[in-house]
Formats: sequence, structure tokens, C-alpha cells
Amino acid sequence: MSKTPKTFSGGDFYVKLASAQDVSHRILVDEELVKFFPSLEKSLCIVPFKGRLLRSHMLKDSEVLVVRSVTSICEELLDRSRIKLVCTATSGTDHIDKEYLKRSNIELVSAPGANAIAVVEYIIFTILLYSLDIGKPIKNFKVGVIGYGEIGSRLTQLLEELGLYVLVNDPPKKKHHELNREHFSIRQLVSECDCLTVHVPLNEKTEYPTVNLLDYELLKEIKDEALIINSSRGNIVKESDLFKLLNKKPAVKVALDCWINEPAIDACLARKIWLSTPHIAGATLESKIRAVQKIMPAIYNYFGIVNNKIGSDGQIMSDKIEKKIVDLEFKKIINTVLPLISINEKFQRKLNQNLSIMLPEEFDNLRDSAQGRRELAYYSFSQDQVVFNKIKKLLIKIA
Repeated sequence: MSKTPKTFSGGDFYVKLASAQDVSHRILVDEELVKFFPSLEKSLCIVPFKGRLLRSHMLKDSEVLVVRSVTSICEELLDRSRIKLVCTATSGTDHIDKEYLKRSNIELVSAPGANAIAVVEYIIFTILLYSLDIGKPIKNFKVGVIGYGEIGSRLTQLLEELGLYVLVNDPPKKKHHELNREHFSIRQLVSECDCLTVHVPLNEKTEYPTVNLLDYELLKEIKDEALIINSSRGNIVKESDLFKLLNKKPAVKVALDCWINEPAIDACLARKIWLSTPHIAGATLESKIRAVQKIMPAIYNYFGIVNNKIGSDGQIMSDKIEKKIVDLEFKKIINTVLPLISINEKFQRKLNQNLSIMLPEEFDNLRDSAQGRRELAYYSFSQDQVVFNKIKKLLIKIA
């Protein structure tokens, strides 16, 4: 078994390293991921840390670092450390200075697709709530999907099998003939669609930059009662322009899960948002299990360990008997599986206590409140819950 020492905090947060004599290699792991790791060889030791509070002096003798999106990986953190392998339990890597890692001969491993089903669930539940809010059946919606990768492709398949009409925009895939379906301009998506959802990586210095991809010049053409969803990265939507748009078109509904300057987000903008959540779209127990499974081969390979048991011990946690949901109305079922409504209400109450910037600890506390979320496959529904049973079946199919 791996030996997991306690995590300490004080005036200056620090990690107390294990001192067991049989431990020769230490793996620094974000504390939210520790329980999803398998039992390790005796020579390996997991040392936990708080994601936003990792500092260079905590790295000490560790060679492998496992992070989430809340930890910025840069020269300031890693300079003069012994880290040779960085694993991120995310598909996106914009929190990592990849050029520095390359120059320093530090390997980088990510977990593309690990959170895809969780994000797809967030999107479909948001669209269902929007449908209830405006009193329009979802089959009448035209949805614009920007980005056709791990998440966008699965979301498109789900929406189309539910009977919605989907327009897809992904210029890089179109250029390299990887789209395999009709491509539409982003302006078409904005002007024609009832719902616009973004699933692109954050890129700046590339042929197809995505920083401030959705600005006022583009968004001003959106329908008056349309829905904009961003569960990708904060900087993809230009927040100052979004603020301007909502002043001009207050009936537009926005669901933001990703924000600029997280966790110290713009409270003035957030108060105008229809559905506010603290970066939880991709966070489920199952997505963390899948992420750990994706990075474990690289960790074993780095230490030269031959181990066929790549699966996380956390898998046992996801195999529990389904939890039955009966005798609840539609909106309450959504909020039971993914508490978007209650989290948004808490979010807005906290915002009303802050004039301009939401306190970082309040953002993180709200994010922590969503811990333990399970994916739809964990639940069972009565036969009369036709929509949820169909969505669950489709999600299992596209997983």
C-alpha cells in the first residue's frame, strides 16, 4: 500500500514528507485525487498537497507531480526542483507552461476525454433547465457546438439522438479533414442557434486562436432569448464584452462554469449571469477515476515499474448499486443528480455580499460543495421518467 502522510496547513501551508525508510520515490498529488490512486509499490509514496497552495519549497525530493487545473505549472514553481514528470488530471493544459517543460526536459502527460461525459451531462441539464425556463421544448432547439473534440463530438451525438438540430464549428478539424460532417461558420452559429456551447482549448499563438473567441462584435448578432454556455475556459469569452451584451440584450441567458481570474472572479458580471457555477462541469467521481487511469501508465513507466493493475482502486466506488430516484418532479431530478439550481442560488447569495470581486475562498468553498457528484449512470429512474432514461442510455452508449 502507498503511504499517504497527513497534509498540514498553517501560516504558510506546507507538506510534511513521509520518512519511511522503504520509500525511495515520492509522488506529489493534489489531495482531491489521492483516493483515486491504486495501491502502489512499496518504493513509491504519495504526498498530498492543496491544489492552489503548492509552492516551490514543497517539491523537495519529489520527481513526479500530479495536478488539476487549479495549479499553475511554470518556471517559478519548478526551477531547481527534481520534477521530471508532470501529470495533469485534465484534458486542457493552459495552466501549464509547456514551452518551459520542453526546454527543461520535463515530460507532460494529460487526461484527454476523462471528463467528457461529466461535461456533456452538465450541458444537457443546462439546456433542459433553459427549456423549462422559457417554456419551449428542446426538440425545437437549434444548438451551435463550437469545438468538435472529445466533448463536442459526444455532445453532438447525444443532442442529435435526442432530436435536436446541431451546427458544428471547428476550423482546425475542417482544415485537416477530420470533421466528417458539415461545417458552419461561427457567425452562422451565433446568429441562427437557440443555444451556443463552447468546447475548445485555450490557444493564443496558433493559426486558430481561441482567446476572446466570443466577443461583442460576434455576440451582438445572437437571438434575444438565446442561451450561451461556457464550460471550456474563462478567457474564451471576452467577459467585458459579455457584460456589454447583457446590458444591450438582457433576455439572453448565460451559463458560466469557467471564469477569468478564477477564483477571484468578477462579481459584477456574475450577478448578471442566469446560471453561475464554480468550475464544476467536468468534476465527477467517475471523471477523476478515468483521469487517474489515464496518467498511471506514464507514472509506472517513469519509475520502470511493470504493473498490469492500471485501474484505480476508486473504481470500486463507482460500481455501487444504482441509486433510485422516484416521485420527484423534473426540475428536482436534475438538481438531485447535478445541483445546478441550488449551487447557482448559493453563488448568487455570495455575490450579493461582494461589490466587485468574489472572495477566492468563497468560490472554492462552493466548488468543494459539489464534491461527490456522480454521473447519470449511477442513478436509476422509474419507467415514466422517459427523458432521463433515454439520456442515461445514450450517455452510456457514447462513453
